[in-house]
Amino acid sequence: MLQYAKVINEKTKAVIVGLGNNANYYKKMGFSLQEVEQGYDEKWYLKGYAPIKPEPTLAEKVEEKEKEYQMTRWQREIILAESSGASEYSKDKAREIEELARQLRTAEKASEVEEEVISGTENTTTVDEGAL
Repeated sequence: MLQYAKVINEKTKAVIVGLGNNANYYKKMGFSLQEVEQGYDEKWYLKGYAPIKPEPTLAEKVEEKEKEYQMTRWQREIILAESSGASEYSKDKAREIEELARQLRTAEKASEVEEEVISGTENTTTVDEGAL
């Protein structure tokens, strides 16, 4: 959209946008007609520089689904237990969240192991040569 705007951050190309139609006023203030767009953060940028909303993390996805379905981990475990008597709809929703949560737990475990290896604190077993 073409608006009177003034760049306030050269790195991010964030701008101040003039909302009125008094061209002389904006020109005196150092504004010029420029193509601008609003980012997901609700700030204004030169067109092509507005940040896009990042994909949610697995943790955010799990949290979002738990809120949406009002279902915590222990509730999912009860619903998914054999002969729980829960409806198929509830079981499907619980499985959907649990699949995301399983991926998250797997990723967290891999991250923990990686940190242990990097820091040199991984669990190792030593064998006494005399015991062999």
